[in-house]
Amino acid sequence: MALEDAPGSAFRRKSRRLHGTTLGFVPRRADLLWTALAIAVSLVVLRLGTPDPTADDRAPDLLGALLAIAACAPLAVRRAHPLAAAVISLPFAGAALALGYLVIPPVLVGLVLCSRAAVLSAQRVTVPLAAYAGTVMAAAVGITGEESPVPVRLLGGVAIGVTAVLIGDAIRSERERALEAQAFAQRIAELRDRDVERAVVEERLRIARDVHDITGHHLSAISLQAAGAGRTTSDPVARAAFERIHRLTSEALGQTRRTLGVLRESGPADRAPTPRLEHVDQLLAPARAAGLAVELRMDDDAHPLSDELEVCAYRVVQEALTNVLRHAGASAVRVRVDYRERELLIAVEDDGVGGSGEHPGAGIRGMRERIAIVGGRFTAGPTADGWSVRASLPLDAEPAVVAP
Repeated sequence: MALEDAPGSAFRRKSRRLHGTTLGFVPRRADLLWTALAIAVSLVVLRLGTPDPTADDRAPDLLGALLAIAACAPLAVRRAHPLAAAVISLPFAGAALALGYLVIPPVLVGLVLCSRAAVLSAQRVTVPLAAYAGTVMAAAVGITGEESPVPVRLLGGVAIGVTAVLIGDAIRSERERALEAQAFAQRIAELRDRDVERAVVEERLRIARDVHDITGHHLSAISLQAAGAGRTTSDPVARAAFERIHRLTSEALGQTRRTLGVLRESGPADRAPTPRLEHVDQLLAPARAAGLAVELRMDDDAHPLSDELEVCAYRVVQEALTNVLRHAGASAVRVRVDYRERELLIAVEDDGVGGSGEHPGAGIRGMRERIAIVGGRFTAGPTADGWSVRASLPLDAEPAVVAP
């Protein structure tokens, strides 16, 4: 029962499941080889050893050989039954020693099995096993030899048996301490990772709330002021412009709330439908309203795209057009969406001045990062006629998490 609590109990339970019962246990080939080697060495030492006539040593005979074999045989079951192997082996080795045979190898085998049993057994087994080993060795050593007093020989035998068990117990205790230290370190690492993850989530929530509140406040103010200005003016051109500003800021405010609102603590937000390339014509309305000549060329042979690619392509076109309106000073812009066999090509070209290309802004960096997430290629820079933004998205891209 004590062995069930030991570190090696899992292996023993597995052995019983594999072999059905304890009696059906089959020793490993390595254990059989070690057993055969120990028996061979014991018999050779017993046969070649020279008896000491003054110590009443016995000459090798059949009884000595049988005792040596019986002491070494439990090595074959040391993995499945370490405690039983030690209990069986040591008395045979002690009996051979008490009878005066030269059986140093069998005695060492018995002591090693006792030490190993202490390593694999529960702590409560240590004291009974030490008492058992000390008693057997005290009896064996106390009977042999006449040079020293009996009490001295008994104490020597007890010390030999107990020391072997204590060595095994020390090894077991050290293993347990190592396992406890490892488990403690693992728990600390898990708690640290959990704290780091919690801190990251809290920081993201804080940033999302700040962005949502600041952006929402300004967009709401712009929308309200545009709506109010549109009602107070009698100029139809100005009124149409104010209405476009009001509509665009309202749409931007809705997208911002749907994108960041889900992270707020106040509750879940309504999710916007995934932007798709089929809606890209809606992105051209601000450019047309600003007086730009807009040309859109979309391949009629459209392929079904994953949500990740749809969002990525849509946002790239959106950001490129936004840059044209903000910085390019262009009079015309051309948008081309071309479906190839293995890739989707997007090109946004204008006749404006664009930027220097040496220090790309946040828009260029954002587009490049989106394209990199899906494993595509991105280029942006001046051309002979103006500025060009080009992106190539692989149609077999692995799914990725891309924020709408």
